[in-house]
Amino acid sequence: MTASVAAAAALSLELAEPVPPEVPVGAQVALRAKVSGAARDLRGGRIEVVVDREIVAVTQLIAFHDDFNETATFTVMAPVRVGEFSWLIRFPPQEIDGIAYLESTLTVSSQATPHRTSLAIWSVPSPVRMRNRFAVMVGAKSSGACALGGAKVEVRDDTGAVVGEGILGETPWPGTDALYWSEIGLPGPTREGLQYWSVAFAAAELELAHLGSSAEFSLTAVRPPEHNVAIRVIESEAASPIAETQIALGPYRTATDETGLVMIEVPAGTYDLAVWKSGFEAASKTVEITADASIQFELNKLPKESTAWD
Repeated sequence: MTASVAAAAALSLELAEPVPPEVPVGAQVALRAKVSGAARDLRGGRIEVVVDREIVAVTQLIAFHDDFNETATFTVMAPVRVGEFSWLIRFPPQEIDGIAYLESTLTVSSQATPHRTSLAIWSVPSPVRMRNRFAVMVGAKSSGACALGGAKVEVRDDTGAVVGEGILGETPWPGTDALYWSEIGLPGPTREGLQYWSVAFAAAELELAHLGSSAEFSLTAVRPPEHNVAIRVIESEAASPIAETQIALGPYRTATDETGLVMIEVPAGTYDLAVWKSGFEAASKTVEITADASIQFELNKLPKESTAWD
């Protein structure tokens, strides 16, 4: 028996959701095709995606509603080169349940764009001694979670001069899925004070196109140390040491040990000194350091907050 051609109504092919006007190169784009106009169950019907006469994806109609059939969501990979592209979504000529159907096509277009990148900088020493080498951690991430291992990042000082570079490792930072990182050694600043340096990632060597990125970080450069400052923090009533008290002596940041003591090496100068810890009243004063010094703070405990059930 010869199949009949369903010509009573032309089939119409569309996507349940339009393709975005821009998609990253090499990204998987989710599609769901719908066929209407037959008013018949076309489940099992074939849907193809064609690029330059080559079939790059095949799926089937799996659902039948009152006036249309549709596929499950399937994916097609965007081109790996930047630029405009088109896909031909095709319901090819085929026979379903003894009825032959004619071809129906839909052309969709979009623009393949580079992935974005972002940078993170951490473990910046505070402060940094002038002319003493130090290191920072730099991480780079692709918006498409692409592998960035082997790519180069550069660090520039506040004049824009490149002062260090690193190669991103092949393994992401622990606890992340795509932050590729490197520890970069750097020369110490040649002048004192607050400075803003930057990290640049050109992303030119990657297999898939990416936009480069940059990020700024700050550091405070200090003169070489000249004097030792011993700071001890005790509880005022019990005269017992207070461990893990936060200390800020000018740009220097640290905390007391289990004996309530901390030693800081600083150049001569006048500094704002502040100490604080949760549960205690904070304290501060201005100190002038001209020689080795010992400073003691007695902190008062804060009263416990009363509650309705106390």
